[in-house]
Amino acid sequence: MKTWILKISLFFIIFFCPLHLLLAAETKAGNSIYVSPDEIISGSLYAVGQDINIDGTISGDLIVAAQNITVNGKIEGDVIAAADNITINGEIGGNIRIAGQSLNINGTALRNLNAYGRTLILGENSRIGWDAYLGALSAEINGTIDGSLNGNLDQANINGKIGKNLNLKSNNELADSIIITPSAIINGDFIYTSNNLAKISNQANIAGKIEQKNKESQTNSRFFWLWEKLFAFISALIVGLIIIYPGKNITQKIVSELSLKPLKSLGFGFASLIITPFILLFLGITIIGLPLALITGTAFFTLAYVAKIFTSLYIGQIILKFLPKYTDPSLFWPLLLGLIISYLLFLIPFLGWFLFLISLCLGLGAFILYVSNQSKNI
Repeated sequence: MKTWILKISLFFIIFFCPLHLLLAAETKAGNSIYVSPDEIISGSLYAVGQDINIDGTISGDLIVAAQNITVNGKIEGDVIAAADNITINGEIGGNIRIAGQSLNINGTALRNLNAYGRTLILGENSRIGWDAYLGALSAEINGTIDGSLNGNLDQANINGKIGKNLNLKSNNELADSIIITPSAIINGDFIYTSNNLAKISNQANIAGKIEQKNKESQTNSRFFWLWEKLFAFISALIVGLIIIYPGKNITQKIVSELSLKPLKSLGFGFASLIITPFILLFLGITIIGLPLALITGTAFFTLAYVAKIFTSLYIGQIILKFLPKYTDPSLFWPLLLGLIISYLLFLIPFLGWFLFLISLCLGLGAFILYVSNQSKNI
C-alpha cells in the first residue's frame, strides 16, 4: 500500500514539473536505490522506492518519495522529498522541501528550508542560507539559520543561531513548550504565540525585542474548525442531493464509468487539471476569447466541486454492497455514507490533501468518460 502511494506521489510531482526539466531528468524506481560517491547525474533525478541513498552528485534537483531517504552527496538544485525518515547530511545548492515522520538535517542548504513532520532535528553542523519554515510536534534547532525562522512547533528547543527574527507558534498547553537555551543566538526579534511563557535562559543572546502573543482559546478555535468542516460536509450533501434526485440516471452512469474504469478515470481527471489552466490562459489573453474563458473556468470549477460527490457515491456503493440485507435502490444512503468516509479521510494530516486530489481526479475523469461516450452515440 505504501509503495502504491509513493508511486502515485511521484507521478503527481513529475507532472507538476516543467517539461524542459523532465527532458533532462533521470528516473529510477525500485526497493533500493543507490547513487555511489563517484557517480555524477547530469540534470535532475526523480526516484521512488523503499530506501534511497544518495552519496554522489546531482547537477539538478532531487525529487524523491520513499520510506527512508538519506542524502550524503551534493545536490546542486533543490531537494523535494517525502518519506517516513529523511536524513540530509550533504550540500544542497538550492532549497530543501521535505515532509515525513522523522527529519534530520546535518548538512547545508544555500536557500530556504521548508520541513514538516513529527520530529525535526537540525544538527550542530547544519546551515540554512536563507529562511526556515517549520511545522512539527517536536523540533530541536542546533545549527545556524542565516535568515529568519518561522515555525508552528508544539515543542521547540532553540540551541543554535538565528540570523534574523524568530517567530514561533505553539499549541502545546504544557509549560516549557518553547525553550531558548544558553547557547542560543537570535540576531533579531523573538515573537512567539503561546499561552505559556517561553523558558528563556539569561545567557541567551537575543538582539531584538521579546514579545509573547496569547493564542486564541483552544475551545473557540476547535469550535470554529469543527463548524467549518461540518459546514463543508453539509454543503456537499445538499449539492449531492440536488444532483442525484433530478439526474439520478446520469449520475449513476457517471459513477458506473468510475466503477468500470477507475485508473482511466484517474488519468483523464489528472490530465484535465493540468490542461484546463493552460486553455483558460490561452483564451484569456485574447479579447474575443475572454468571455469564453470566464464561462469555461466557471463551469470547470463547478464540475471540480461536484467531482468529489461522484467519487463519494462510488465509495458508498462499494461499502453497501457488503451488506447482504441492503436493497434500497436510492442513491441517498451511498451518498451520505460516501461523503462521511471521504471527509474523514480528507482530515488525515499530510495525507488528506493527497486523498482529496485523488477523489477530485477520479470524479472529473468519470465525468469526462461519460461525456465522451455520449458524444459517440450522437
